[in-house]
Amino acid sequence: MKFRKLFVLTGLLVASSLHSFGQSKTFTVTSQIADFKDSTYSMTIWNGVTDAYYKKGSTKNGQIFYQDTTSMPLIVRLTLPTESLFKRVDRGYIPVKSQSIWFVTMPGGKVLLKGKLSDFAEVYPSGDKENNIISKLNRGYHPLLNRSANIELKLAKDTSDAVLNKRLAAEQEQIDAQAAKYVNDFLKKNVSSVAGLYYLEDMLVREIVTIETVEALLPTVDKAYRSSPFYTSLKNRVEGSKYDVGKSIFQINSSNTYDGKAFDSNSWKGKFYLIDFWGSWCGPCMADVPDLKKLRDSYPDQLRVLGIASDKNESWRKAIEQHELNWVQILNDKGSNNFVLRLNVTGFPTKILVDPNGKIVYRSTGGGETSFDKMSEIIKNWK
Repeated sequence: MKFRKLFVLTGLLVASSLHSFGQSKTFTVTSQIADFKDSTYSMTIWNGVTDAYYKKGSTKNGQIFYQDTTSMPLIVRLTLPTESLFKRVDRGYIPVKSQSIWFVTMPGGKVLLKGKLSDFAEVYPSGDKENNIISKLNRGYHPLLNRSANIELKLAKDTSDAVLNKRLAAEQEQIDAQAAKYVNDFLKKNVSSVAGLYYLEDMLVREIVTIETVEALLPTVDKAYRSSPFYTSLKNRVEGSKYDVGKSIFQINSSNTYDGKAFDSNSWKGKFYLIDFWGSWCGPCMADVPDLKKLRDSYPDQLRVLGIASDKNESWRKAIEQHELNWVQILNDKGSNNFVLRLNVTGFPTKILVDPNGKIVYRSTGGGETSFDKMSEIIKNWK
């Protein structure tokens, strides 16, 4: 299921609120959720500048009440511990966007979350234009996601009836296609919004919208939103998508390294170098380590390795030490040091092999021996 792999104001007032990144103001989130019984909740928050960060809260008077400050628009995913929202299978569960409540917080804004909990979170925000947009998106999108997830749950729990499974898989494919069309159509009409920009990148990473769609939509974004970090992030991904096989790569330099020493890829001119995008949280990334070491050791004079991790500093350092990742390691950062965006990395692990002339000769996403065999062949036969 691909979908797992995000008031009336004049234009002048919208522009004013979006550009007031220096003014930190209090925002408030409240709820009116029918038959609500949970006492805690957790939130994942995106500001478009840094990696997502997390908050926890407790209910007040039987409902959600949360206050904080922000100087910029935020996208928030609020997740409740309600058991009916989780698609449990074996020891885990199938993650799906519709199990959470999504909303936008603006500086000084007031958000009301209203609805009910069934086998997904039928709770939607209101309070301003931005939340009306994200609410409209998810009222149409989340029921489709939930239907698809329920089919996946059935397929995961019982594989005994081949005929039924085939029918269910076909039904799920149809629902997924309907959901993809809904999202694409919605984003084309609502790209000039906080949710529109966030979801456009999220759906690009999940391969629900194409890079060509994003390229076509970016010039249509209202000027009021072009200073948004979510817009900048999308622009960087469009630029990064051009760094494919056959293209020359840009100079990579960073001081955000494991040993604190400044790194410059120009120091490796005349050598192959392999960029390994990884994270300590990524099982396939860590499973690739033995094969990565084997490849490096097979070409000691020809090949260098550069690790770029999307991770928390403490986890990153611990993984480097534990797995003896004794090659240059950079922790992905923001701005010009956000190499995940600059190279449009949409999954982990991603590997990019650069030849001695600075051209990309191999690029793949996903782990496994096959990618190492292909890179070995390229290095061995290079002239």
